[in-house]
Amino acid sequence: MLKWSLTLVLWEAFDHADFFREVTLCIYGKEESVRLMSHTLWWKPLGQPLQFVWAVTSRGPILLMCSDLVLDAETILTLYCRRTRIETLFDALKNTMGAFRFHFWSRYLPRHSRRPTANRHLKAPQAQHLPTVVACWQAMETFVLCACIATGLLQLFSLKYHEGLWKQQVLYLRTRSRELPSENTVRQILAPLLARQLLRSPPKAFWWRINAAVNGDEDDDRQT
Repeated sequence: MLKWSLTLVLWEAFDHADFFREVTLCIYGKEESVRLMSHTLWWKPLGQPLQFVWAVTSRGPILLMCSDLVLDAETILTLYCRRTRIETLFDALKNTMGAFRFHFWSRYLPRHSRRPTANRHLKAPQAQHLPTVVACWQAMETFVLCACIATGLLQLFSLKYHEGLWKQQVLYLRTRSRELPSENTVRQILAPLLARQLLRSPPKAFWWRINAAVNGDEDDDRQT
């Protein structure tokens, strides 16, 4: 009951307009005048102090909690409003590029759980298994990094060559919602073009050497 009553008291702070100060901040990509207030309060469920930020924007009131007691309220609110970019990028990495579909695993890796309490009893890998664990983590990070680079290239193509990309696209789009094509649209346009370009490459091109190595035909120099 104390938790719910405390939440109600926090929200009622919006009724006291004289407690707020007015600042100009970038809210979801647009500068606007915002009424702002912040205080450090003890949060009983965590047993530690937290910084609470009250903000009134053009989209309505916002109440934030922050464990960093040093950050100013303006920075906290600005970072919160930038979360949409992070979520959009994460969605592109996950669903468009498959950045987290790697299958690098080792029985020597500690099996982390999504529940923090279950991770308290994790045992560190033995010394002789550390190289394997490190190599596994490096493979995961390299896979994700390559996906990030590929996503950046798709965004670069969208920014610089959007007119040509729209002319090449044969996909069904009920309504074009914006001038720049999305990462998914660029990927679907470039994938067949890149495949055709690779198949037309010269016999001694590096692509055919990679293809031969993957298929176990190192001696095949693609003599045609």
